[in-house]
Amino acid sequence: LAMVAAACGGGGDEGGETGGGTAQIQQGGTLNYAADQEPTGFNNNTSKDNGTSVLNIVVGMFPFTFHAQPDFTVKMDEAFLDSAEQTSEDPQTIVYKIKENAIWSDDTPITADDFVYFWEQQNGTIKDNDVASTTGYQDIESVTGPAGGKTVTVQFERPFADWQTLFSNLLPSHYVRQQPGGWNTGLDRRPERIPSGGPFRIARHDRDTSVTLERNPRYWGRPAHLDRIVMRVLPDAEAQANAMVNGEVDVIYPRPQVDLVRRVQGLPGVGDQVQFGLSFEHLTFNLRHPILQDLAVREAIALAIDRQQLLERTVGLFSDRAQVLGNRIWMVGQLGYEDHSGGYGRGDVQAATARLERAGWVEGAGGVRVKNGRKLLLHYNTTAGDFTRNRGGELLQDQLAKIGVDLELRPSDALFDQVPNGGFDIAGFSWVGGPFAVSGSRDIYVTGGGGNWGRFSDPEVDALFKQATAELDPARSTELANQIDRKLWEGLPSIPLYQRPTFLAWRETLRNVMENPSLEGPLWNAESWAFAAEASP
Repeated sequence: LAMVAAACGGGGDEGGETGGGTAQIQQGGTLNYAADQEPTGFNNNTSKDNGTSVLNIVVGMFPFTFHAQPDFTVKMDEAFLDSAEQTSEDPQTIVYKIKENAIWSDDTPITADDFVYFWEQQNGTIKDNDVASTTGYQDIESVTGPAGGKTVTVQFERPFADWQTLFSNLLPSHYVRQQPGGWNTGLDRRPERIPSGGPFRIARHDRDTSVTLERNPRYWGRPAHLDRIVMRVLPDAEAQANAMVNGEVDVIYPRPQVDLVRRVQGLPGVGDQVQFGLSFEHLTFNLRHPILQDLAVREAIALAIDRQQLLERTVGLFSDRAQVLGNRIWMVGQLGYEDHSGGYGRGDVQAATARLERAGWVEGAGGVRVKNGRKLLLHYNTTAGDFTRNRGGELLQDQLAKIGVDLELRPSDALFDQVPNGGFDIAGFSWVGGPFAVSGSRDIYVTGGGGNWGRFSDPEVDALFKQATAELDPARSTELANQIDRKLWEGLPSIPLYQRPTFLAWRETLRNVMENPSLEGPLWNAESWAFAAEASP
């Protein structure tokens, strides 16, 4: 899942091949892309739809003020904005100037009205709104601009250092306001009617089968090379590989597993990239579960699991660059990274057993511990068809059995229908981050945050995030973020495991396909994708 919303196109050199070089390209054509999930809806700004199944579709539809680049820098969308500047520090004020010719695909101008609506929906003042993240929006005092105007002035009540993250996935307010369900569910139905403000629009949605994107004829910027992209729903990674072998798809982005990676890398005429970006695998605890509410149980689990073994027998099988992760905010290799895990995640069965015994969990029938007549039985919820997560679940099952925890494995194709609603005990999945690690992590851990699916709450963590996101000194913000992570290791809402690699493969007849292993995802520059021109006789 995306820690913050992903951004639309922004990058690839025209006519350039992936990895450098130049080649002639042809205009038009249909590209088939293997999508691993049916989209849950089409408003990536809600917690319901804040996942890659939605992100990869809307990434080329909705305007964004700034894009995350493959090197994790950010760049203003020069097709959408003339400028975006901080004009005052006290109060912090940002002025956006929208391109005069920027319009939605139904010919409605994109204006300050869309910015105002976007802020009103996400600033936390509308009680029943489903919002993936209020971060930054809740710090804004006002968003103003003349009705139908192209200049937007944003004034902050409290400073917000990462203001470039805001107003991504901007929605057509005139359309959403008119739909039954509005912000929360108004974009769930008839997506082919949703106005686009990007190089692609949705032409067709065949539920559980495919979503077809076509070039937006009303887009004012540089038009997409391809006529259309068909997002074929293929949840199983092996099915994606088979589709590539059989010529049914042109690009795949499966969850990497060792046999699949080696198989695809051996295919003639197929290029690929394995990257370690800002995605990390972790376990999230449901703190509404009566057993997991007990910190002692979470501590025992954290002590008992062996993260190095989990890594070596999953992603370590096809990449020696994989490392155990000891921080929830910073990834290995980032300047702010510090390992705060201490003795957790090292397979200390003796310490874990002692912790459970002190908490009153005694050995019961079959070696499963009991307390007040209740067995220490928990469910591990993760995605079906994912080798690393399912193999990891089997390893966790064995590791926790050594301390008397009965872990039942429950893989599902509908994990992200279950988890946001609290339908899990321990969930294994990935968060995908962006260039702004502190603000991007906030809503996963603060009380009531849109991504805080485990319902963790700690007033000190809330206060530290408030300080860190308002801190304009990067060094001080980094220090505060590491204080937050140390508090999270004390409260244990989750256990980070390791950075998760990404695997992107494409037919070498394509040009400009390039992985962006941040929140932007593989379709970050899809408007630049093209088939190579056939050689002249």
